Amino acid sequence: MFRIHLIILLFFGMTTSVLAQGVTLSGVVTSQKDGQAIEFATVLLKESGLWGVSDRKGRFTIKNVPTGKTTLTVRCLGFATRQLTVVAGENTGSVPIRLDEDNLKLNEVEVVATRKRDEATTSYTIDRMALDNRQVLNLGDIMSLLPGGKTWNSTLMDNSRIALRSDGGEKGNASFGTAIEVDGVRLNNNATPGETLGAGTRTVGTSNIESVEVVTGIPSVEYGDLSNGIVKVNTRRGKSPFVVEGKLSQHTRQIALNKGFDLGRNAGLLNLSLEHARSFSDVASPHTAYQRNAFSLHYMNVFLRTGMPLTLNVGLTGNVGGYNSKADPDQNLESYEKRRDNAWSGNLSLEWLLNRKWLTSLSLKASLSYADRFYEDYSHTSSASTQAYIHTLEEGYFVAADYDKNPTSNIILGPTGYWYVRSFNDSKPLSYDLKLKADWTKRFGRVMSKALLGADFSGSNNHGQGTYYEHPRYTPTWRPFRYSDQPTMNNLGLYVEEKIGVPVVAGSTFEITAGLRNDLTFISGSAYGTASTLSPRTNARYIFWQGRQAWISDLSLHAGWGKSVKLPSFQVLYPTTSYQDRLAFTPGSTAANKAYYAYHTHPSKAVYNPDLKWQSTHQVDVGFEARVRGTRINVSAFYHKTFNPYMATVVYTPYSYKYTSQAALERIGIPSAHRKYSIDRQTGIVTVTDVTGAKPPVQLDYKVRNSYLVNRKYENGSPTERYGLEWMVDFTPIKALRTSLRLDGNCYFYKGLDEKLFADMPAGVGSTMSNGQPYSYIGYYRGSSNTSTANTASASVSNGSLSRQVNLNATVTTHIPRIRMIVSLRVESSLYQYNRSLSELRHGTRGYAVEKGEDFFGKPYTRDVRDRFVVVYPEYYATWDAPDRLIPFAEKFAWAKENDRRLYNDLARLVVRSNYAYMMNPNRVSSYCAATISATKEIGDHISVSFYANNFWDTQQKVRSSQTGLETSLYGSGYVPSFYYGLSLRLKL
Repeated sequence: MFRIHLIILLFFGMTTSVLAQGVTLSGVVTSQKDGQAIEFATVLLKESGLWGVSDRKGRFTIKNVPTGKTTLTVRCLGFATRQLTVVAGENTGSVPIRLDEDNLKLNEVEVVATRKRDEATTSYTIDRMALDNRQVLNLGDIMSLLPGGKTWNSTLMDNSRIALRSDGGEKGNASFGTAIEVDGVRLNNNATPGETLGAGTRTVGTSNIESVEVVTGIPSVEYGDLSNGIVKVNTRRGKSPFVVEGKLSQHTRQIALNKGFDLGRNAGLLNLSLEHARSFSDVASPHTAYQRNAFSLHYMNVFLRTGMPLTLNVGLTGNVGGYNSKADPDQNLESYEKRRDNAWSGNLSLEWLLNRKWLTSLSLKASLSYADRFYEDYSHTSSASTQAYIHTLEEGYFVAADYDKNPTSNIILGPTGYWYVRSFNDSKPLSYDLKLKADWTKRFGRVMSKALLGADFSGSNNHGQGTYYEHPRYTPTWRPFRYSDQPTMNNLGLYVEEKIGVPVVAGSTFEITAGLRNDLTFISGSAYGTASTLSPRTNARYIFWQGRQAWISDLSLHAGWGKSVKLPSFQVLYPTTSYQDRLAFTPGSTAANKAYYAYHTHPSKAVYNPDLKWQSTHQVDVGFEARVRGTRINVSAFYHKTFNPYMATVVYTPYSYKYTSQAALERIGIPSAHRKYSIDRQTGIVTVTDVTGAKPPVQLDYKVRNSYLVNRKYENGSPTERYGLEWMVDFTPIKALRTSLRLDGNCYFYKGLDEKLFADMPAGVGSTMSNGQPYSYIGYYRGSSNTSTANTASASVSNGSLSRQVNLNATVTTHIPRIRMIVSLRVESSLYQYNRSLSELRHGTRGYAVEKGEDFFGKPYTRDVRDRFVVVYPEYYATWDAPDRLIPFAEKFAWAKENDRRLYNDLARLVVRSNYAYMMNPNRVSSYCAATISATKEIGDHISVSFYANNFWDTQQKVRSSQTGLETSLYGSGYVPSFYYGLSLRLKL
């Protein structure tokens, strides 16, 4: 049904385009200050999507503009954005447009995030003034500017990840589903093995960011490979003086240079940015630090400006930096870590405004990004006895050998004493993207229609070597896993979208946008082959009034629903091979304190799951925007349900191997000093040879041991839910005091409850049962508490969590244009904070409340239980000899207590329990607050100084936790940032 509606919309729009009537709109853009012409100013027509760019004389011309009212948005670097309304077809001559310089002399300056108007979904814009006032060091710092956001002390020592409309420690891979783009280049983390997190942001230079758009609602189908919103970063583009900026805080030093060159004679613009930033964690010992050396080069030019303007953008960005503790004299025993964190990306875009009845514009974008992440670890280690270092990649029995005698042995004996181990990890993810998009803008009477059709092709792979060691002699048990051997994941996205605006009555307008995206994922060399997913999305908005002279001057409602799909990462598609190493022979130590152990090794590749589905999120976003007697109110409500989140489980397969104990050596008659041990690779039989030849070789007796092969399998977990309310209220400014007040906040609810049945052996594979055999029972538990796909699902008391919070921030801003100064005070408060661990199922009992920590039987656990230990049984268990027969655990466990004590003791080890009686108590933290102050002062047209202080009163307030009943100070608690301050200086030359 959705596809039928979409086809009807597209057909309607395309057939009516031939009926549209257009006129030519022209104008001149000049500076308000001196009347000089402004070149490269972009003039965008809101209703039709047409645009033009001013020439050296400030002139612009846009043809085939639909008649009637149209809103012009004029932007240029260094000038304040201006909007004005003209009536196309009635205006004669050239439209004069004057732009004010973007500085604190403006009557209105924003130092907070603003709701992006003219959007049918929830999105926010953060401009350069807000970034400067916040002194953003890391792109992730912008989260504190969103409704209900909290300030933290920014540092490059932490590679923060952005996760929209979520909180830490939640299921559903929220940061992995949050997309980040810088000038259209996606920060892709799909090809990074070992994690399923969003892309890190500390390599992105912040000094050349012009604005950031955060779409927390329903994004256009143009954007794929996401499930939790998108952050779009726009860097400086345009002519500008030299801007030198220096920032100083307690743990960070930053200096940057930006310049926009006008190459003259229609040769275009060139923007250059250089930035150096260095963060350290300890002021007393600033040697261990992370540094970012970011650069960007961007070229822009517009051809055919008076006819069919063609805009060319070419960009190159990069970072050379990383972490190094080698120079730190305080490091223990000369150990250190070094991390090279280099990144480069290039992008090219062509946007051609054809402005024809059958095609409005055409754009082509291409990007390539490459990262060089190289980690070096130099650590001290020691051992009093030799240890077996296993390196074999093949199945069979192998005995340890001295490295000096056989350096290529499958198992070598490690050294004794003290030594250093140098290890490396080499990761070089590469991603590329090619996008082609066309749009048609049509008008049929008073109905405006815009159709969008596009395709994008993207790919990810990794050219890194993976983990390896400097010297084979000191290499511990390890196997190589070369990232470069893994295939490439490619994705072809096809999408279509239609937006229709219909005037209704009394100046009101109804807008609806509907789109459909189809992603075809090609995973060469993988059993998953080709996968196809559909993502329908729709947004609607009803504008009741806009700009009228009345008590309520503006009022609009919006609502949207959409599905977005997140592609899997290499961690899900190409997990490392698992190796099971079982001790097969224990000969005891020689006089030289060497033990030539033998092991049986079995490699196992990850299990292919034909039922694996791509993770997706269904989103609902509704809200309204109004201006009531000068007070602007924005409210948005959302509901997110993430389906099929990626999770790792373990598959246990029974197998047997031969084990020879030290007792088998007691009667062989060969002195220990003359013994040489060997083991048959296939049979596992140990042979002892007399190196003097005095005694014949002896084959030792053995026992057959039963164990399990442990293999990883990726599956889809249970859905997670998030919903909440966000608001921003900007009160009418107090003109006499040049002061304004904003209240922003959010209510947030999260519930993640996993009910996936998975296998686990919490007793440990190496432990033994009552009969002396290796532990052989497998527990099948319902629900895991794991929140990261880097770890396999494991048995735990909790199988989920619940959280609720209410945050309210008040920002008082005083802006005095005459002295070019702005001061803001922001009070951030947590009015309600509640979270608790869950151990429950929708149907049935999962856990039992017991009086003592060592008890196994109690009453069924429910949420109202307080201060009790909780034990959780597996739902089923299986034996080694019948792994496919699942035996109900609770019934058998109760029976064994009275009838089979040995079985009872063995099964008891499958029971997991809470460590503390208060562990499952709900945790309600009492309300608290902290304040941040910031100020910016411009001195003339060339100097600007900013200062900020986080938690400037250094609050010592105490908060109470209902989980433990204890009160703790906010000082050092992590609830609020510690007292922190910073200063910045900007020079325009």
